[in-house]
Amino acid sequence: MQLKRRVKLHGDQLDELDERILVLGIEPQAGKDQRTTAQLWSGIGSRVTAEHRDWLEVKVQFGLRMKLNSYEERAELFEKVITWAAAGGYLMISQKPNRRLRVILDQIPSEGDAIEWANKYELVFRAYGIPYWQDTSADGITINGTSGSKSMEVRGNTKTAVDFEFKNTSAGAINNFAITAGESKIVLANLGLLNGETLVFDHNDNGRRSVIRIRIRNIAGNYRSVLECRTAQSSDDLYVEPGQVTVTMNAQRKGTLTAEARGRWL
Repeated sequence: MQLKRRVKLHGDQLDELDERILVLGIEPQAGKDQRTTAQLWSGIGSRVTAEHRDWLEVKVQFGLRMKLNSYEERAELFEKVITWAAAGGYLMISQKPNRRLRVILDQIPSEGDAIEWANKYELVFRAYGIPYWQDTSADGITINGTSGSKSMEVRGNTKTAVDFEFKNTSAGAINNFAITAGESKIVLANLGLLNGETLVFDHNDNGRRSVIRIRIRNIAGNYRSVLECRTAQSSDDLYVEPGQVTVTMNAQRKGTLTAEARGRWL
């Protein structure tokens, strides 16, 4: 049987936990957006000075198909669903194929009365760290040498962040590195990136917050932070708008840059 409503979290489909679980509804909500404005001196209209999205929410309704008065059995199955939801992770739903949302469980339903066999329960998931749907795959480019530029396609309908890795393939240490993507740039100094080591710029999103990480991965696979190497010339993040974006890199010595962006959707 092909189900119309499917919801997957951390790789597990809700309706596959137990055949008695019914997915009754999936409701993606509008993002919680805020804008700060300033009045124009002309006396007509306003100017947007800042934009911010607080969260994005998805509501999932489910039911339990069981006999009346199956108190213990119903409670056990209800807890199974809550345990699935409480772990959080990447949420995927049938109406948004090839998209994902990093969420936490924000609200659990009341278990209610087991006599009411037709109870409809609702789980509320929220994404705080990156409150946008993201493509499950990313588009990227590769640049070799000490400098160069390439055009990269960025999907989506709102700005997103670029992640990159730069591996030192020269015979010496690299202290200075810079990358520009669209209107954003990251400039690093005093890196101490040794031959064979890789500079990693990425984001740690746990659903509650998204944190920039700038680290060096050595040949053994161990990391050390070089966040303090970011200079005052750098942007807050390596944000890019959808469309064709030019990525440019400059390094003290030769290496291989791989950069990618995952499309975000409102």
